[in-house]
Amino acid sequence: MGQLHFAVASTFSPRFRGVIMEADRVARLFNARLSVLHAGEKTPEKIKTFADIFADMGRKDVEIFWCEGSTSVEALLDAASSEEFDLFIAGTIPRAEDHRNFTGSIVRELFTRTPCDLLLIPDPKEDVHEEISVCLLLEAHSPRWRAAEESLRHLKPAKLSILAADSPFAMAKSRTSEGETLEEIAERLGEVVPEVDLQVVKSNTGFLLCDILQSSEPDFIMVESEWKNRHRVVPIHLGWLEQVIPGRLFLFGKPPRGVKETTTLGLA
Repeated sequence: MGQLHFAVASTFSPRFRGVIMEADRVARLFNARLSVLHAGEKTPEKIKTFADIFADMGRKDVEIFWCEGSTSVEALLDAASSEEFDLFIAGTIPRAEDHRNFTGSIVRELFTRTPCDLLLIPDPKEDVHEEISVCLLLEAHSPRWRAAEESLRHLKPAKLSILAADSPFAMAKSRTSEGETLEEIAERLGEVVPEVDLQVVKSNTGFLLCDILQSSEPDFIMVESEWKNRHRVVPIHLGWLEQVIPGRLFLFGKPPRGVKETTTLGLA
């Protein structure tokens, strides 16, 4: 397997340095090549601005994709599809008056249509996190988790919390993929992370999970997704994640072969 290729979507918002610096730290943890996607006109001023921040990070030869499309999100999605990135990284800027980090229309489009693994970063910051904590979100009766295992090996978190959502609806719709119990998953991941905590939360809406995540503030939240009808979907009881992102959210799961031939025509 060759070197991983990550892409970060960048505008020139007040937090653009934070977005790029967060993406740079993640790329270094995975020993991945990092490129920048910018849905806008190429100008000498923009080139210099990007060059300056890359120099500050000690990176050279960072490729910039100047994306064009009918809208900015279509331009980004088209680039993500044609270049076949391993991870697409984007920042989401919360509004000060919101208690929760509600997503906007662009983020929701990226959530459902980005044809590779996705990392969404609310409130991007320039400071470095020394010890990393991770929360793995699962459904209690149909846990999907294996796509996160390799990333945990790269992130090397000091602590992993497994937060399993349980509800009568989830139980009625349950299916067993490999017959693993939550305890067996925790034991397996205990070989990767030194400290693993398992918590099963009963909630009819799922927003109790959001409150727990916002109070515990893990550095990364991980969820394994699926693809249905050319769209990314998360487990039913975690569907609220499309509207609210309580922390840095890793969404794992690439579309099946043949799904991502185009974004503008196939995934709308």
